[in-house]
Amino acid sequence: MQKKIFAWAMSMAVAAMITCTGCAQNNNSSGTDSGSSTAQTTTLDDNDTAEAAVGQSLSAIQSGEAGVTTDEDDLCDNYDAFDAEITLEDDSTKVKGNTKAVSVKDNCITISAGGTYRLSGKLTKGQVLVTGSEKVKLYLDGVEITSPSGPALVCTNEKRTILSLAKGSQNTLTDSADNADTEINGCNVSACALFAQDKLTINGSGSLTVTGSSVDGIVCKDDLKLVNGTITVEAAQDGVKGKDCVAMFGADLNVTAGNDGIKSTESNDDTKGFLQLEQGSATVQAGGDCLQAETLVWIADGTYHLTSSGTAVNTETGEANSSKGIHCGGDVEIAGGKLTIDAAEDGVNCTGSLELQAGEVDVTSAEDGIQADGDLTVSGGAVTITTTGTVAASAQDDFQPNNFGGNGNTPPGNADYRQNAAASDASAIPAAAMQTIADSSTDAGASAAAAMTTAAEDATSKGIKCGGNLTMSGGSCTIDSTDHAVHAAGTAVFSGTTLEITSDNKGISSHGNLEISGGDITIHSCTEGVESKAEMTISGGNVRILDASDDGLNTGGSDSGSHAVTISGGYIYVNASGDGVDSNSTWEMSGGTLLVCGSTSGGDGSLDADGNMTYTGGTLLALSSKGMMEYPESGCLIATNCNAAAGEQISIVDKNGTVLATLQSPKAVSDVIYGIGDSDSADYTIVTGGTYDGTLNEDGYGEGGSVSGGTEVTANGGTGSMNGGAPAGGGRGGAPNGAPNGGQGGTPPEMPNSNNSGS
Repeated sequence: MQKKIFAWAMSMAVAAMITCTGCAQNNNSSGTDSGSSTAQTTTLDDNDTAEAAVGQSLSAIQSGEAGVTTDEDDLCDNYDAFDAEITLEDDSTKVKGNTKAVSVKDNCITISAGGTYRLSGKLTKGQVLVTGSEKVKLYLDGVEITSPSGPALVCTNEKRTILSLAKGSQNTLTDSADNADTEINGCNVSACALFAQDKLTINGSGSLTVTGSSVDGIVCKDDLKLVNGTITVEAAQDGVKGKDCVAMFGADLNVTAGNDGIKSTESNDDTKGFLQLEQGSATVQAGGDCLQAETLVWIADGTYHLTSSGTAVNTETGEANSSKGIHCGGDVEIAGGKLTIDAAEDGVNCTGSLELQAGEVDVTSAEDGIQADGDLTVSGGAVTITTTGTVAASAQDDFQPNNFGGNGNTPPGNADYRQNAAASDASAIPAAAMQTIADSSTDAGASAAAAMTTAAEDATSKGIKCGGNLTMSGGSCTIDSTDHAVHAAGTAVFSGTTLEITSDNKGISSHGNLEISGGDITIHSCTEGVESKAEMTISGGNVRILDASDDGLNTGGSDSGSHAVTISGGYIYVNASGDGVDSNSTWEMSGGTLLVCGSTSGGDGSLDADGNMTYTGGTLLALSSKGMMEYPESGCLIATNCNAAAGEQISIVDKNGTVLATLQSPKAVSDVIYGIGDSDSADYTIVTGGTYDGTLNEDGYGEGGSVSGGTEVTANGGTGSMNGGAPAGGGRGGAPNGAPNGGQGGTPPEMPNSNNSGS
């Protein structure tokens, strides 16, 4: 995949190196004017319409098999001569050069032949119209056009139009507020300030300001290429629309739109309807979606600031429009660049697959940060996500496949309801929404109430939400979420990504199998740390769950099938108020390091399983206090008679005085489980407190060295049995028959597999 990115980037670099200063023109002018310079015409290319098609494959553009590229005409923004020079002026427009190609009538200037034309001057109530069947280049050198009806610039010619912005020039195009869709030369012309029926390219080093007072700013019914120049668009509805595609190759674009910012609208052809952002910058402030495409959004480089305010309302239904940072009906691929997104709904949302290969993405969203209905892959880049929304009561437990939030189903006349859709009591529901419910006795009211219920039930505010399979193999993600930080409806595989998670709900969850083989995962706070509704396998990587108010690692749920936990490698640290590791099936450990600071309550323990618990290798040190103690059926040293206070070290020392494992517990400890395999339990001593002369890691864990002082605790269970006995005196916390904490009438630990935790 990276080779494909490189190949595509190199092809773009070669294209960009083509210089066009002083582009040559062929002198074929047939028109004359006494004051004109030598007229020139442009050689037309019959292959102008040949563009590669884009498909649904995420690698299509990278491989060069799809997308659009720039040619010499796209890059040329300076000319030696012109076919005609047009100086705009109300009721007094002047034309020098090929006067047969340019006509002036009632402040409407019509260009009807192919060629290169220089425009300057001002029309306060006029329009420039490009017609014919040939390619036209317009060199804008200080143009100001305000149209009383229709777009200020209309291009209905059958081949593409290139707008070149003269160096240092300022150009403006504005339509009137009462502009409406109309028909010109057989073309259905949209209500906007700049319209092109065929392909449109904007280049140059000047500036262009487009004000869509009526509806939209720029509308192109084919490919729209923004090569360079400073382009500012303000629009009552959509800012920039390219039906077949919008491609950025280096422009500086600023869009303020009442509805969507930049969009590609072709929905009936999978090879079209895409956004291709190669380079440049865009700042978009939109009431609806900032970037929207029907088939594909592909970002290779550039800087993008996207702000979606959530103020857009459907003018026909009165319902709130979608309000996302990036919204795509197909796939999204980010292969570079820097994106800053602040969205009233989802930051990034697509109904297909999403792949993040490189770049920087910073998302703040009221709903999900990044959501894909299909598979989601993170192989590189740096992602920061903050979600701020309140989660609907019905969506707090688990996200179900095909039940996605953030779909903009807001009740009619109640744009603010989206922010309150998660309210669990009627007092938090706006009056307009309550009126909708009251009106539900009518068919229309019932339909509106159903829509409101759907929005409330679907409201989620997850960091990363995947409707298919999730793969995270590289890059980094920092997530602070009010809902699940990372969730997959299918499988979840972690093999190399660095994750920093803070969550008001679960840290990582999946409905399918969950595998961790590499990477670094730190969950600072959560309800449950890492959960799978199927099987969980950890064979490598670092997993640190620093504060879980429920279970640390958990498998199980209503889903049928196996819920086994298998640990064969990696480093795992768990600090949980519920069970440290909870399997609703079997539990097996054969390698790696598992450190558990478990519950201090009576219904949970450091380890819990509904099936067999098997230990055959690795470093296992599990601590809890007054809990429901369970432990593997063999291979472990067990003590229920410790009395260690929070903050004290619990050390396992061999017969030579070497510390095999020591852990500083953040909570009181009475129960200890340490894996020893086939070794003799008499060769090990448990020491609480004392002074450790080795080095502790950030979790308070160390190996090697020695401990001085402290209190020795005699294990009262070894190799999975309860027959360790009580200490022979002097050992603090010892009690006959293994009563926890010297317990007064305490209960001995449960026999293996007598799991009754109700987990």
